[in-house]
Amino acid sequence: MLKKMKASVLHGIAEVKCEMVDIPEIDVDEVLVNVKYAGICGSDLPRAMISGLSGTTKYPLILGHEFSGQIAKVGEKVTAFKIGDKVAVAPLVPCGHCEYCKSGNYGLCGDYQIIGTRVNGAFAEFVKVKSGHLLKLPEGLDYETAAGIEPSTIAYHGVAKADIKVGDQVVILGCGPIGQFAIQWAKIFGASKVIAVDIFNDKLELAKKLGATDSVNAKEVDAIAVIKEITNGGADVVIETAGSRFTQEQSLMIAKKKGTVVFVGISHAELPLSATAAENILRGELTIKGSWNSYTQPYPGRAWTATLEFMSKGEIVFKPMLSHIISLEELGEYLQKMAKREIEFNKVLVKI
Repeated sequence: MLKKMKASVLHGIAEVKCEMVDIPEIDVDEVLVNVKYAGICGSDLPRAMISGLSGTTKYPLILGHEFSGQIAKVGEKVTAFKIGDKVAVAPLVPCGHCEYCKSGNYGLCGDYQIIGTRVNGAFAEFVKVKSGHLLKLPEGLDYETAAGIEPSTIAYHGVAKADIKVGDQVVILGCGPIGQFAIQWAKIFGASKVIAVDIFNDKLELAKKLGATDSVNAKEVDAIAVIKEITNGGADVVIETAGSRFTQEQSLMIAKKKGTVVFVGISHAELPLSATAAENILRGELTIKGSWNSYTQPYPGRAWTATLEFMSKGEIVFKPMLSHIISLEELGEYLQKMAKREIEFNKVLVKI
């Protein structure tokens, strides 16, 4: 077998080089995955281009944690998978011994690793993965769509927390990829209205194609007033995916009394609340929930098995969300352009 592979390697902030590196050596409980497609996550941009790596993670590092591929080699203790199997990968590696891991809440582990953020990931021809993190792709689910499984699970986890009832009116604040998946899940969970809110008309047009019944451009109208009119007083459920303190506060103004607000996006900023927003929480007896990761028991959890099922049936779609499909050689250039907003993009996939 070949000993070298092509990879896009992060050597420092804004320093990504496509080069030949050693193919990873696998352990007895690991497999070697020949990566087919890997998505660029919003979290990859600051890590690669702005803030750099955190904690004890060291350069050089191969990013990429949203991916699909085919098994090229299996460790001697791996029995559930074989060479040639088509797979997706759950990239979070929990510690396994903290109270959250022991209770099956793996996404809340405080000492986890993620393939492609703390150890080498999928912007490469091959990546090594422990067999417990593999999911076989159902017949008919292609590699390109399967590369969207991980972000779809993030959206599922948030939408599931909202306890949507059939007929509920749901608002999705932020129509990036997580919001686009959340729109689809909200419909599957039984929402009668799904109102998409963003400041870009192209994202709102896509949101309608993905199942949103209504769209609101918050840059052009008073979003709170328009949504209250559409919903006749407020939404049953508001799911915030934009990760902005402005939309986080807006969500508290949009929910009806006894409504539920789920925060999925993270702003990395303070969240000062107006007197009106704070009063809405109290007088409206709102339920506010946070949503983090997507991993539950049995690992990786219901979000993953549900995504596999609904993607294989064509009820959760990913390809309409793709704006660019690029090569490993182009990755560094695209990360620069995306971070500087020099190009318009939605979801960008790297084809290996």
